[in-house]
Order: sequence, then C-alpha cells, then structure tokens
Amino acid sequence: MRRMGSESGISRALLPRLRVCSDCKLGLESRAMKRVFVVVVMFGGMCLGGCHGHSADHGKSAGAGAEETASRYPHPSPSTSRRRDRSEYRAKGEEKTATQASPLQALNDPVLTTRPARVMDAKTALAFLASDELEGRGIGSKGLARAGDFVAEQFRRVGLTTAPGMKDFFQRFEMTTAAEVGKGTAFSLEASGGSAEAGWAGGRAYDVKKDFIPLSFSAEKDFAGDLVFAGYGISSEKFGYDDYAKLDVKGKVVLVLRFEPHTVSESGADAKSRFTGDQWSSEAHLTTKAKVAREHGAVALLLVTPPDVKGTEALLPFGGGAGEAKIPGVQIKQSVADELLKRGGGADLKTLAEKIDQANGPASFALSGVSVKGKVAIDHQKAEVRNVVAVLPGVGPGANEYIVIGAHYDHLGYGGISSLSPTTRAIHNGADDNASGTAALLQIAERLSDGPRLPRSVIFAAFTGEEEGIIGSEHFVDHPPAPLSKIAAMLNLDMVGRLKDEVLYIGGTGTAPAFEGIIKQADEASKLSWKDTGKGGLGPSDHMAFGMKKIPVMFFFTGLHADYHRPTDDADKVNYQGLGEVIEFVTDIARRVAAMDRQEYVAKFDSQSMKMGTPSAGRVSLGVVPDYSNMGNGGGGGGVKISGTIPDSPAAKAGLKEGDVIVQFGETKLDNLYDLSDALAKGKPGQKVHLKIKHGDNIVETDATLVEKK
Repeated sequence: MRRMGSESGISRALLPRLRVCSDCKLGLESRAMKRVFVVVVMFGGMCLGGCHGHSADHGKSAGAGAEETASRYPHPSPSTSRRRDRSEYRAKGEEKTATQASPLQALNDPVLTTRPARVMDAKTALAFLASDELEGRGIGSKGLARAGDFVAEQFRRVGLTTAPGMKDFFQRFEMTTAAEVGKGTAFSLEASGGSAEAGWAGGRAYDVKKDFIPLSFSAEKDFAGDLVFAGYGISSEKFGYDDYAKLDVKGKVVLVLRFEPHTVSESGADAKSRFTGDQWSSEAHLTTKAKVAREHGAVALLLVTPPDVKGTEALLPFGGGAGEAKIPGVQIKQSVADELLKRGGGADLKTLAEKIDQANGPASFALSGVSVKGKVAIDHQKAEVRNVVAVLPGVGPGANEYIVIGAHYDHLGYGGISSLSPTTRAIHNGADDNASGTAALLQIAERLSDGPRLPRSVIFAAFTGEEEGIIGSEHFVDHPPAPLSKIAAMLNLDMVGRLKDEVLYIGGTGTAPAFEGIIKQADEASKLSWKDTGKGGLGPSDHMAFGMKKIPVMFFFTGLHADYHRPTDDADKVNYQGLGEVIEFVTDIARRVAAMDRQEYVAKFDSQSMKMGTPSAGRVSLGVVPDYSNMGNGGGGGGVKISGTIPDSPAAKAGLKEGDVIVQFGETKLDNLYDLSDALAKGKPGQKVHLKIKHGDNIVETDATLVEKK
C-alpha cells in the first residue's frame, strides 16, 4: 500500500474533503508506511472504506441478529446487506463508478471494477493480515483475535449467513496455547539396597532437562516401579519380533531403545532397519512404543538413544503436553541408562544394543534390585480460540448438502519450535502462510455470492490452530455445524501467494472419481496449468481432517520457498497477479464441485498423499526448498528436484541452484523427498555429506557440511 498523495492517483486538492470513517479502521494501517496513516475515508457523505455507510447513519447498531463484532463494525446485517447493496443501486438506475470505488482499490488495482465491492480487495486484506500489528497471528494472541474479527466482518459484508446451530460466525473452543515442563517434574533411582561401595544405596535424583526430559506426548502422572529393560520396546506379529516375550512388565517401568533393530554403515552416518531393509517402520515411532508398553501393563516408559546412531545423544526438545500416550514417558541420557543398567547387573547400553542388532532378536531382562520413581508435570496455558464459519445458502433439492471451502488464518506469532529460525524471536507475518489463503477465501466468498445460486450450499471456514496440528479443522469435523454425511467435498487453500511459472499444485485429486475431470475443465478455461502433488486426501494442512472422515478433498498450493516458516514471509513478496488467478481458478472449481453428482471417497490413494516441508529433520538442515512439480503420485522418482536454496545454507554454499535434482545423499540414493528427509534425520551438525546432483544433463558431485537448525 502506498502513502496517499500525488503518487497514489488521488489529487492532493481532494484531501481536505476526505473524512475518516472511524467504523472501518480495522486493518487499514500499513506497516510499510513510516507513520500510521488511516486510508479509510468518507467523501461526499459516503464511506469509501468498502462498507457503503453514510455519514448520517454510519455508526448505528447493526440490529438484532448481528454477530458480536457488529458493535465495532456497524454495517448492514448479514440478512440484508446483499439485498441492500444491489437494490439501492438498481433503484437509482446507477452502478458504482470509479469515483465511488474504495481508495484502497484505487491504490492497488489498475483497473477498477463496476461491481460494488463489499469485501476488502485481496492485496489490502493480505497486507492487513500479514502486518506487524497482528503479531504473526499466533495462538492466543490479540493479533489472531483481530484477524478473526476481520474475517467475520468480511463474511458479514458479503451477506453470508450463520451456520446451522451457531449464533454468530464464531465456532469457539479452548486449546492449549503453550506447554512447558512443570516444576514438579522429577525422576530418581530409589534407595533399595545394592552396593554401598558403588554409591547406589542412597538412591539418586536426576536433573530435569540435563539428565532427562518428559516426552512431548507423555501423560501427566506420578509413577514408580521396578525397572525392566525391554530392548527396542517392540511387539510385532508382522515382523515376527517381540521384546516383551516371556517378560512380565505389569506394574513396572520399562526402559527401551529408540528406533528398531538396524545395521549401520561403516561411516556411521546411515542406519537401515533390519525389518524393512531401509527406512524405519512404524514400530520405531515413539508413540507406538508407548502404546505397546501400556498394553503390556507397564506404568511408565523410559526412552534412550542407542549409542551407534551418531548425533542423537541430545535430549529431544519438549514441545507438547498432549498426553496421548496415557502413561508417563521420559527420555534419559545414555549415561543415566548405563548407570541404571550397571546397578541392575546388566551389560552397558552399547553392548546390549549391539547384541540385539546383530542377532535381530530380543535381549530383554529385569534389572535386579533397581526401582525408579518419578513424576511428569506439565504447565498448560489455555485460551479460547475461534474458527470463523459462515454459509452461502444453495438452492434446489441439493441445498441441504454442503461443500466446505477453507483456509487457516493462524500463523506462528513470534516463532518458536515450528519456525525454521527457531532461535530467532521475531514476528512471523505469514503472508503466504496463510494470509494468502485467507484473503483468497474472502474473495471466493464474494464471487460465489455475486453469481447464480449454487445447487449446494457452501460453508466458508477460516480455521485456527493449523500450525499447532490442524486443531481447528479437527474441531470442526468433530463438532460440525452440519452433519458430515451432508458434506460432499472440501476445498483447502494453504500458501497460494507465490505462484511461479503459472503452475498451481493440487493435492487430493484422486479422492473423488470426478475430480480430475473437473480440474481439467477448469484448467481449459484458465491461463494456469496445474500439477498433481498427490492423489491422496491426507497431508500437512486442514484438508486432512476431512480426508480422515472420508470426505473428498482438494488442496491448492503454489509451492514452498526460502521464506517458509521464517520471519521473512512478508506481503511484499506475494505474487498478487498470480493470487488473483488462483482465486478465479478455485472459484470455478467450487462452482463445478457444487454441481457434481455425489461422490464416494476413494481411500486407495491415501498412501500417495502430499508431504510438505523444507527437508530439515532431526537436528540438522541442508537448506534446500523442494520443487513440488515432481511430487505427483507420492513421489517423483529419480531424485529430489529443488526450486531454490536458503541463503547461506549448506546447499547454497555447495553451489546448488534452482532446478537441480539431488540424486544421492551420502550413501543413500534418493527417489523422492521422503528419502531425503529420512537421510537428514540420521545426520549430525558438522557432518560432511557427499552429494550427487543432476544439473541439466550432467551429473555433478559436491560436498555439503550439515548445520544445526537455527
């Protein structure tokens, strides 16, 4: 947004005649300006901020039935605004002219529409949502609350109605906004006999965050019991392997190794599962280990990293408090595990792990005379959060069915564990992620409401809590305003502001038989081309909540970039022309999906769902940004194509460029992004990795030195 003046196209001579509309100030300040300058004005008695209010009655109550924000933003009620906008102009026999158009639009759009706009244009809406004033729209923040109010107000201006059973546009619920290790957390060795000479008889208390740390999914409970070593903590019929065979762990605490039986390369940098011959199986998942321990009667789980997997001795960061394990879970340092094993008369950790790996068989035993106790306490901070939900009613026999069009409006606030700059405390404005999707959602709502009524109703949903794990969309499907059986499809917009080369990526294309045909029809009418990022309905965004309920989904995405989940994801980097093209494309898709025959969810492609993220696993980062154009059907085959590198990253220093394809990482040949992520999970800071890169038609070899995440 530019400062008003001669460069804005508005005559300075008119400025004394322009009047500020106090009811439309929300979000219309631009942080790009050196000083705050409110650009919502009134001219000739009419508010030019997009609300169509007049000075004579502007600021009066919206009347009965208006949502809670009406007192702050008094405009026509949802039930009358569309009708008033159109009838007033028609009665006077006039259309809205360029002179009457919002100066916000005049500043941003070279061509003014004759359509009477009721919602803020996409560029201005995005600039507000991604402004410093909203503090990154973090969960529990005032900035996120302001963003929610803004979205609700735009829904109201369009003339959308409240969803069935909802009194206003807000679907409220409570969620944990932060969790920290509580002061009562403790872990100790019980004083229960043993050799006084060895210093054990008196027991020992360990230091939290130094010697041990609760696992993020741990239950909050006290625990105590005799200690049992249960190998890798696996009990699997599929792989014919059982660490719990002939082992009684009822009422006891189990000590288990991370990962699963494996082999390690000579360099120690590459570990491969003995179960799969390559990547870890689901038996290696920490939550699986906790579940198996609980099913066998254990009262708590102690976890330790095997010594042969390099770079993994550090304790895992605590970032949860979900309690999904149902029993306490604690990770301990290798040195602590060795102390406990010695006390119980067993071999050291390295010897035990090697024995299991070489034999691919259990070596479980009860530690003699060793008892431990502890407590996991977690300090939770909770706050009320809100999905913003509205309905555009359909017409005809299918009007009692719905399609959902959604986008999340939260982001990372000042950063934190989900940031790719985790040690930097700075506002993460999230212009692309996902102010772009939210702005697009508002524009699509206006376009659909201006057109012919659809044969199905449309629920527009701005979800909260996506960055915390699709919490808002999961709440929506668990507490739907309409029966899930009445929802025919869900369209999700997440990161649609960085269109490049006119390519839009679409996921979920195989979840309904009609989808690919619908996409091709819309593609023929659009200048965009599209590429499949996975036919399945799962993935790292809100559509997954619907896919898990077997509702057909589409996911729209313009690709990753070096600013993803960093403080540099700002509004000035958005491709606004491209965003407009995406808006038109998805609007067309929505009309076609609303008119399609009812489709059954196709689950067979779920294993081919999109996996999104800058490859940066475990403690290390390479610094490449994937190109999703070769991610269709769950992979691409023949390496990982990149669309760029993070500045000053190992990849950038190694000379990798846009369009390069990484075909080998160390000793690991790469077929897809999953392979690269798994390879990085085994890396350590400072490790030099030999890369084979396909650069054009040539294979180039280079080295990159991995760095710790920052």
